Amino acid sequence: MTDSKLSTLSSPRAADQRIISLVKQISESKDRKVPSLLLALRPIIKEYPANTQVGIKRRQEIWQYNLLKVMILILKQDFAVIEGEWETASELATLLSHIIVGLVLDKNDKRQLETDHLPKSVESILLLARHISNILTEKSPTQRLEQSNLSVNLKQVFDALLRLCSGHINLIGEVLTSQWLLLLLVSDSPQVANFTMETMEKLLRLDPHALHTLEESTVFTLLDELIYKLTVNTDKSLAQTACRCLVKFCESSNKIVQSLGTRYIGLRPLLRRWDAKGFDRDLRHIILLLESGSVVKAKNQRQQECAKYIQAIWRGYSARKKLRRADHAFAKFQKSYRLKKAKEEQVKLQTQYQSELYHQMKMRRQQLLRTLDEKRLKALEILPASQVEKYLQKEKSVAATRIQTLWRGHRERSKLTQRQMVARQVHAAIIIQRAYRKWLEKASISDQAFPTYLKPQGLTDIRRTELTKQINEWNEQNPTKIQTQEELEAIHKRAQELLVRHYQNIRPYRKLEYQCENMMARLDTDMELIQLAPRLQDVTQKDIDMYSSRSLPVATVAKQQHNETLRRLQQPWWKVLGMEEVEVNEDENDRIKAEIFLDNLGI
Repeated sequence: MTDSKLSTLSSPRAADQRIISLVKQISESKDRKVPSLLLALRPIIKEYPANTQVGIKRRQEIWQYNLLKVMILILKQDFAVIEGEWETASELATLLSHIIVGLVLDKNDKRQLETDHLPKSVESILLLARHISNILTEKSPTQRLEQSNLSVNLKQVFDALLRLCSGHINLIGEVLTSQWLLLLLVSDSPQVANFTMETMEKLLRLDPHALHTLEESTVFTLLDELIYKLTVNTDKSLAQTACRCLVKFCESSNKIVQSLGTRYIGLRPLLRRWDAKGFDRDLRHIILLLESGSVVKAKNQRQQECAKYIQAIWRGYSARKKLRRADHAFAKFQKSYRLKKAKEEQVKLQTQYQSELYHQMKMRRQQLLRTLDEKRLKALEILPASQVEKYLQKEKSVAATRIQTLWRGHRERSKLTQRQMVARQVHAAIIIQRAYRKWLEKASISDQAFPTYLKPQGLTDIRRTELTKQINEWNEQNPTKIQTQEELEAIHKRAQELLVRHYQNIRPYRKLEYQCENMMARLDTDMELIQLAPRLQDVTQKDIDMYSSRSLPVATVAKQQHNETLRRLQQPWWKVLGMEEVEVNEDENDRIKAEIFLDNLGI
């Protein structure tokens, strides 16, 4: 076989070196190693898809070196003695389908491919599926792992067949008329029968008119087996697949629909055994075909049933929607009614409570007045006649004092809003004045000339002599390259600009240094005042004025600390131990400032 399979090889042209080396290895190796060597074409096919120019060229090279013919012959072997066994066979079938689908040939080679290679490819793939199905049927149930691997391989072979037929639609008739397909369909293995019927269904989807090209005996042979699987079989999955395949057969040919009622009498009662098994839709379709006897009538009837089903679904949906809206409306009405009743009850209870409270207060006031009158009568009875007038005068004075107190309180409370408004205005004026002063200070700083206190201190004669000496030495070591006066003026101008920039950048640091010096001087002054402060019992008004501050922020902080100290003194000793410094609220701070300012104004 090895001598004849590569006898027609032509001289190598500008081809892929991997294909050329593979051809050499196949020509020098034994038949058992050829399938494993042919798997080396997989990376080439994956690397170059069929829709690219390079992929078409690589497939033409495979055709040119007769590797396609070798693969077709290899698939007819028994892979039980080959490395990889049936997995290698399924991979070769997939590889063969990928190569043939993307193959583009000239007229003569295409005629040879269609008349010779394609039928042989279909026969080889179906024969390979038959070999795998025989092994699946013969295997014992205990070998589950091996059976699952064989099932995967068989599914891969059928996928390769479908891919091959999708690229060449004219092969579907040959597949359906093949004796190997019929043997696979009548197999005792449910998996093999399922795969076969699924493949037939997919083939009819690719070409719905394929049954018209077949002989009537072939079509009815396949149809008999499908009816057998649907009526006699007890496997649910097998019956479901057979039902789908039968529906596809009926949709593809009107003759099958017409012969269902005459050729298969009593089929309809037998189909009832599969009710409520998960494929009622396909069963109803077959029953409609049996009742109508025509695909057109069945289609119309099915459309009517679908329309009725859609209408029923819509009516149910609209009715449920209306019920939901009604329930929501009733719930909303009941909720609003309950809220209204609860609000009315609450108003009623509140009115009743207020009336009772008013009645109780009135009664208590009467009791107090009565008690007060009784006390006055008793006091008048006890007092001598000479002191009655004095007692009455005293009562009038107390009453007048109380009336005046109430009137003053009412007057001050009426003025409280005005005082608060004045305090807010004062606080706003303080904020505005503070911002204005800061703006004036910034404006004056920006307008004034450069401060003299920010400039560095002058040089001494000794330091000036040292710097002059260093400058002369540096000038002698680094002579200038500038010759003209214009260049010297430009450098001088640049140096002046750098000096001005230096002074401008150093201003914040000089100012901070100046502030630090002022703060240190102030701290020294305060420390000296504290050290020279007299004892508390020797303090005079002059000392108080000397140690007092007219600054509003200082007075505010002092008052805050005073209030905090008073609060600590009023607390028990065990609470003071764990107390920490508490930050004063901004509102409290503003209130204290306003009080101090008003006190200073005399309001």
